[in-house]
Amino acid sequence: MEGLYVASMVPFDESGKINDDVIRQMVEANLEEGAAGFFVAGSSGECFLLTPEEHLHLFEVFAEYKERCTLFAHVGSCGTDESVRYAKAASEMGYERIAATPPIYFGYSSAAVAGYYDDLASAVGHGIYYYNIPMNTKRTLNLYDADTRAMFASGSITGIKHTNLDLYEMERLRAINPDLKCFGGFENEMVSFLAMGCDGFIGSTFNFMLPHYLKVYNAFNEGRIDEARELQIKANNIMEAIMGEGLFPSIKHILAKRGVNVGAMRKPFLPLNDAAAAHVDAVVASNLVK
Repeated sequence: MEGLYVASMVPFDESGKINDDVIRQMVEANLEEGAAGFFVAGSSGECFLLTPEEHLHLFEVFAEYKERCTLFAHVGSCGTDESVRYAKAASEMGYERIAATPPIYFGYSSAAVAGYYDDLASAVGHGIYYYNIPMNTKRTLNLYDADTRAMFASGSITGIKHTNLDLYEMERLRAINPDLKCFGGFENEMVSFLAMGCDGFIGSTFNFMLPHYLKVYNAFNEGRIDEARELQIKANNIMEAIMGEGLFPSIKHILAKRGVNVGAMRKPFLPLNDAAAAHVDAVVASNLVK
């Protein structure tokens, strides 16, 4: 088992610039809590709201920790050239793992998507992690499609961040490629993902409740299934509240309440109103296990 990886938020200062010092504060705190590493510039990192220069700068700051933990660089974009640029840069900075959403918007064929991952793998000299988040990309995997099956068997993809509740799909992907590394991306189903043999987890809520989820993770792996389930239910009470009020604005609100100067989400995200903030605070206070 690989442990839990924080899908890191990106903090901004009052002028809207990435706040490097707060990144370091957050990373140090998460490492002290037991994080195995970080997933950089993913959804939690507002990836598609960053400029190319900001995207690369984020990689640079997190690369300071490459000797202390494992780093994933998310390089997904709308086109191959930009993703290859990010992937090459991250690889040169020492990132061990490169992840990418499939290219979005144009509704590419499965053969075109396979070519995208082939190009990324060729650019860095090793396989890529497929970031499977169909609720955002609007792209589902068709495991009956020959090009899709060949893509996962080819070696161009060596792992998956499975932000999808379809555990049958995760298991069938591993049937196509038994060496595929599978990381759960929906922490509200951690117990179920672990039961189906995922290798580890990458989660946005680990930014503020990593110790709670480590208790879930350790209880399950040590055979204390009832305890793991009870902790999962408490975590899900929190997840229900923050998903209902807005996942990422809620996480930034919680971090700010703890004195972490993360700033606001970029527009068009909206901050929590007073009622939403009070709801989130109450649910977190009554369910979080530290």
